[in-house]
Amino acid sequence: MLYVRRLRTLLGMSWPDRWLFAEAAIWLTAARLAVALLPFRQIARRLGAEHAETSADDESMPPFAWRVSRAVRTMRRNMPWQSKCLDQAIAAHQMLRRRGVPSTLYLGVAKEGDSALSAHAWVRCGRLLVVGGEGRHRYTVVNTFADLEGETG
Repeated sequence: MLYVRRLRTLLGMSWPDRWLFAEAAIWLTAARLAVALLPFRQIARRLGAEHAETSADDESMPPFAWRVSRAVRTMRRNMPWQSKCLDQAIAAHQMLRRRGVPSTLYLGVAKEGDSALSAHAWVRCGRLLVVGGEGRHRYTVVNTFADLEGETG
């Protein structure tokens, strides 16, 4: 029954939204494979300007960023594996980048307990936290990757 409901929802979407959701699935898959198979320094080279941030002004937040957020958040729940925060951040960042929409990917760490560290990744476009914004305040930012206007990957 759940699959019938999902199919009806998909068929009820416009073609541009269907393509956006398919693109989110493709980027989540590519990100998952990259994180599993490549050293992070190779991935980092493709994420934009290191230690840079985009503007947090409302004017820099195009409505398209909301659509990317929705597509990635929805598709992460429908993948046959668990899409972690880094996978989601890479997917959203690349989807925005393809369209020339400036965004910043953040990497943060937090101490848990006596010695364990946990990591988190999130993406911001203007004032919108596209993915991973939940709980980000617990993390200390250790690196950022920004796609500045006009920059392509």
